[in-house]
Amino acid sequence: MINDDERVIERGIEQHRMNIVRKRVMAMTLTGSVVVVVPAVLAAWLNPWHYVHLMPFGRPSVVATVLFAVPVVLGIAAWLVLRPALARGVAVVAAVLALVVAWRGFQFSTEASLYGHEPDGEAQVVAVSPAGSFEVVLLHYPAFIAGFDVLRIRSRAGLRSREANQDLACFATPFDPVGPEDTFGTARFLSEHEIEVRTEAGQRWTTRLDPRTLLAVSTLSHGCR
Repeated sequence: MINDDERVIERGIEQHRMNIVRKRVMAMTLTGSVVVVVPAVLAAWLNPWHYVHLMPFGRPSVVATVLFAVPVVLGIAAWLVLRPALARGVAVVAAVLALVVAWRGFQFSTEASLYGHEPDGEAQVVAVSPAGSFEVVLLHYPAFIAGFDVLRIRSRAGLRSREANQDLACFATPFDPVGPEDTFGTARFLSEHEIEVRTEAGQRWTTRLDPRTLLAVSTLSHGCR
């Protein structure tokens, strides 16, 4: 017969095995999340197709945050399965890598945009083509003492919606504007492929877009780079 002491020992051994299995499953889950998330975020950042719905996941701040989290997550995964001495070494390396990546990520997030920063909100639709196949959106990029109002052309095709790899128009918005002629007023489609942009002062400018590439024949800049 098995006495109480033997039962306690058996329970302890079984519990230890279960703990090891749980730790391995957690480590595999964490490692698997890195394997899935990192390529997905990098694909969204590169986004050669300029798909609109991928753009929020490819913003520099998102990419920098994910890259910072990678050594931390992998360090935790290693801590769960390695022996204490090795785990401590891995934790130190992970912490150092996380700090390095955090600093580089901060630099990357401030340098990645042509205007120095990310847009300070969602794109605002300011014009839609008569057939509803295209739209013009407005994005505001904040900057020190000034900012930029940028217009871009997008297709309206559900999950396959794309954004032109080109600024249709750009207006500098200084803290103390000289006059309304330098600021964005309105935009509208004169036809399915022709766009009109007006400044606050009433200046009128028109261009046409290529429906395949979404690029405009000409672009407009008021005080931008």
